[in-house]
Order: sequence, then C-alpha cells, then structure tokens
Amino acid sequence: MSDRAALPSLLLWLRRHMSFQGDDFLSRIYFVGFMARTLFAVHAVGVNLILVLPRATNPVGVLAACVGLLYWHLFISLRLRRPYRRTRRALLADLGVTTTLIIVTVLVVPGGLAPLSLAGYWASGCAGYAAMFLGPLWSIGFSIVTATALLATPSHFALERLGACFVSLVLTASLAVLIDQFRTTIVEQEQERMRSAALAERERLARIVHDGALQVLALVEREGPYLGTRGMRLASLARESEAQLRTLLQDREVTQVGHGKAVDLAAALDKYESARVTVSTMASLVMVPRRLVDEVEAALTEMLKNVEKHAGRDAQVWILLDQEMDDEVILWVRDNGVGMTADQVQAAADKGRMGIRDSIVGRLAAVGGSAILKSSPGSGTEWELRFPLDVEAIEALENS
Repeated sequence: MSDRAALPSLLLWLRRHMSFQGDDFLSRIYFVGFMARTLFAVHAVGVNLILVLPRATNPVGVLAACVGLLYWHLFISLRLRRPYRRTRRALLADLGVTTTLIIVTVLVVPGGLAPLSLAGYWASGCAGYAAMFLGPLWSIGFSIVTATALLATPSHFALERLGACFVSLVLTASLAVLIDQFRTTIVEQEQERMRSAALAERERLARIVHDGALQVLALVEREGPYLGTRGMRLASLARESEAQLRTLLQDREVTQVGHGKAVDLAAALDKYESARVTVSTMASLVMVPRRLVDEVEAALTEMLKNVEKHAGRDAQVWILLDQEMDDEVILWVRDNGVGMTADQVQAAADKGRMGIRDSIVGRLAAVGGSAILKSSPGSGTEWELRFPLDVEAIEALENS
C-alpha cells in the first residue's frame, strides 16, 4: 500500500471507530477533548523522541513509554466514545496509567531532561475526561493526584512542572463547572420544549373540544330544563361534564414552581372551576410569589369545605379575582347557601372549630392581608380577601 493510500485509509478508520451517538449531548464536548488530548499526545511523543531520547539513560524505556502512551490514548479514547462505557472504573484506570507514565520518567531520564515528564501535557487529559463525565470534585481530585506524582521527586522538580500543575487544576475545574452549567441548560431547554409542545397540543385539543363536545354540552344544559325532570337531570350532568373538560384543558403546572418564584394567581384558581363553583379571573396575569398562592389556596379550600358542610346540597359558589389597585389584589368568594349569623360564628369558635379564625383569617393575616366575612340567614355567605402586592411585602414573604 502506497503512502498516499495509507493516510486516507487511516482517516476512514478513525472516522468509523470514532463516530459518536447523536443523542448524547456530551459527545460533542468529548470529541473536542479527544482532539485536544490527541494533539497533546503527539506533542509529548515528539518531544520525547527528539529531545529526551538522545540524552536518556534508558532509551528503551523512553520508546516503551511512547508506545504505551499512544496505545493507551487510542484504547481509552475508543472506549469512552460510547456513553455506557464512560464508567468510573475506566476513568480511574486512565488516571493510573497517566500516573505510571509520570513516575516512570524518574527511572529512564536524568533529572532536568524531561521537565513535564514523559507524559507531557497529555497527563492533564485524564482530569479533563473526569471533568466531562464525573464532575468538578473528581476532576480536581484527578488533578491533585497527577500534580502529586509530578512534584513528588525532588531531583526532577522544575518550575515548569509547578506551573503545569496549577494550569491543569484551574482549567479542569473550570471545564467541569462549565459542563455542569451546560448540562443544566440543556435539561431546562428540553423541559421548556416539552412544555411548549404539551401546551400547543392542549390548545389544539381545546379548539377541537370547544367546537364539538363543549358546544353540545352547552346546548344540552340550556335546553334540558324544558324537557322536564329528566331534562333537568341531563342539564346538570352536562354542566358537570363541561366543567370537568374545561379543567382538564387548563394549564396547572403551578405545583412545579419553587416557593421563591412568581406564578399567576389567576391560573392557580382556574382549577377550582366545577359544576358548583364558577371562577371569574382577570384576563391579565396576576403574578404573586408561590408561597402566597399556597396560603390563598389553603384558605379557599377551607371556604369550599364549609360550603360543602353547611351551605346546603344545592348551594353554588362564585369566585371572583380582581385588582382595584396596583399593589393589592381582592378575592371574593360568595355562595347562595343558608348563611349564618354572627352568634353562630362565635359559637363555632367557642366549640373549638377554628377553621374560620385560623385557616382563613389567620392565613391572610400572616401574609399581610385581611379576610372579612359577610353573611346573614338565607342570604348566603361572602368572603372578601385582600392581600398586598407591594415589592417590600413580596421580598419579606420570600425571605420568611
């Protein structure tokens, strides 16, 4: 085989055996690291053959170290090209071979003839691989081990080795941090992409349901009472089914948001829509801390429990969210149940039923708001909840 044919054949062989899986987002980073370490390997072998070998006390040892370096570099690079082979054991073996090449320098080369050892800059590659696949702490540990091997022999100490250790430690730690941030960014982008796709699909289904099932259910609900008792029953079932469909089509991923983040209160309240509960919210976003949403929802849940227990079987509930001022939100919760008197409220508190005082009034007071109850026998019950949205209150809430 001629020299002209040998080079293309070698390139084709490398291309075939160094192919990477497209679904592994670290493959591109690893390919860059592999190419950089290959250049370091060529540099180390060139320096050993041109500068170190003529003055070495054991030339055979230098040649053996060069062959071993090239063989191991090709072996570990081919192994790590597949994600399932990027094991801790393989990377520790890479560290062991690298450290061995550094230590062997003492046996075959007099002091001062190989300032960076027979491994040269290639020795920092094992810490670079650890930064890619194991994380910052492992990469720093690998750098410390190779630095210890370089600096352990006083007769071979050189300022070049000290500088190489420092640079290797800083670069590998920085690489590990950048890769962690890259991995986090990729995951966040994938989650956002999946969420956007899910929202798009939900909107498509919402249009289909609105044009078909919801309109039919609305027609049954509107025309059913004119058909007598059975028609009224069908209208009630249609109203319940319509509320369930609307609830399923709503975006309610508020629970996945951290307590220090702001979420839309209107979107959080939409899930309480049902056949007995009508929710009316603002068209614009009402962004409040997640912690505040939790407190409002807990108070609202207690109100709906009270309606279920005391307002009557056929009682309806209306929830209205409004914002009269920029720094305050108002939430009205009204039902058409049997109502109650002030004496009944006091009697309930005296009997130890603290739902109104603790679960509603107390929760709103804890976040700087207020809760006012208005009720009378036969006229239902109405709650007026007010809570602030000023910047100082939000910051104090997030820090609590």
